[in-house]
Amino acid sequence: MFVYLPRIFFWKGLDIYLSFFKCLKPNILFLVIDSFRADKFSGSNKSSLTPNIDKMIQNGTYFKQAISSADGTLLSWSSLLTALHPFKTGIRSEKLHKINPDIKTYFDILKDQGYYFYSQLPSLSKTVGIFPEFENEDSFFDYYLTCTKGLGKKIINMLESDLKTPWLAYLHIEDLHFPIEVPPDVNDEKYGLTNFDKAVSNLDTWIGRFIEKIDLEKTIVVLVSDHGSYLTSINHNGEQISLEVNSSLQTTTRNIGRAVPNFLKPVKSKTFFALEKIRKQKRLSKVEKFNLKNHEKRGLLWQRSDVDHFLFDDVLHVPLVFLGYGIKSNMKISQQVRTIDIFPTICEIIGLPNRDNEIDGRSLLPLIEGRELQELPNYIESSHLSLEIVTNDVIGIRTSNYKYFRDIDNPKNRIHLFNLKEDPFEDENIAAKSPEIVDKHEDILQKMIMDSPEITEEINEEETKKIEEELKKLGYM
Repeated sequence: MFVYLPRIFFWKGLDIYLSFFKCLKPNILFLVIDSFRADKFSGSNKSSLTPNIDKMIQNGTYFKQAISSADGTLLSWSSLLTALHPFKTGIRSEKLHKINPDIKTYFDILKDQGYYFYSQLPSLSKTVGIFPEFENEDSFFDYYLTCTKGLGKKIINMLESDLKTPWLAYLHIEDLHFPIEVPPDVNDEKYGLTNFDKAVSNLDTWIGRFIEKIDLEKTIVVLVSDHGSYLTSINHNGEQISLEVNSSLQTTTRNIGRAVPNFLKPVKSKTFFALEKIRKQKRLSKVEKFNLKNHEKRGLLWQRSDVDHFLFDDVLHVPLVFLGYGIKSNMKISQQVRTIDIFPTICEIIGLPNRDNEIDGRSLLPLIEGRELQELPNYIESSHLSLEIVTNDVIGIRTSNYKYFRDIDNPKNRIHLFNLKEDPFEDENIAAKSPEIVDKHEDILQKMIMDSPEITEEINEEETKKIEEELKKLGYM
């Protein structure tokens, strides 16, 4: 028997139906590509084949001047996932700390909104207190598991499984992390002139496979890097100069080093640094015969044992793309933005209240929507990862016009200033002839670090050892 419902009930029911769907929050695919430089992601400096990355840029919003807070993963994670400058998070560069337990991460915030978390993360992530409990049991992988060697399949299997919604899937991929291993099927110059570019071509295929598994109408996709990297192969006046290492030999050497008993580790460290000194001299002898600029030399001469740390754009300028739910297509934004702005942007897109009074980051949604947003300076810091040597670390700030950094402890030491408009490759340090600009940027830096919290609680010896072991696996120590 047919029952006639008055029009008012129809519209009331439609109202409830639409309200229900407005409450549904989008899923989030957060893709971190370790060590990915922006100039190897898009632009004339790349020789890789990247149809899937190019499609992401075309169909999404690409930030051409995204800058990380630090040159290493731990500090980058700490700022990215809290929207705070690294020195406020408890994870410091001069010592190995866990994140301050009183600080809210964006996992905490999204959990309150009903999000479920899935991941594929290197095992280092278990030691620093940033990440939550994940729904998938196989959420962590051992060092140097690349997409080709099994990580890609793990990710696809996860994305094809019955994920609880709304979900955030946090993926950290190390295919571009030193030392780079090039899969045989892309080991050809048509896929790139360097091992890095060839690895990018290979990774692009996997990125396409991941995106295929996603409903972009219901998912925000973010691709970013934690930091960049120095490249040991350059094209100089049409000639390719390569000092790239043999990845298989590096991996074998590292594995042998891990097997050394604790009582022999001091001897192992001395041997390592002695060999690194010999390798440095060999690199210098190869480089000296070329008339290279400063930015060309620093990549070729970089070594893990370097005592002096710097904050050039090689290690700070990273790719950043938003795609999918709530994102405009074919938007390319040249204004400088910061990786601490990423999660505030996601939160505004999904309708969460802003936390401007609690964080250093801010939402970039106005830029995505084509509106103006005043540029803010970005705090930057080098990472001290080795407890076996004393390194000279630096802090500073970057704007779209200038890069300024100096010794982390003494503002009068190791001062660097670069005019990024006139000198984008940071070849000429103009600090000595521009003291007024140095003073201006030091004032900005001092205002940032004045509210640095006093951190007294350090992780215990056992936790420190765990972090050290994971960092050694990654070749940092």
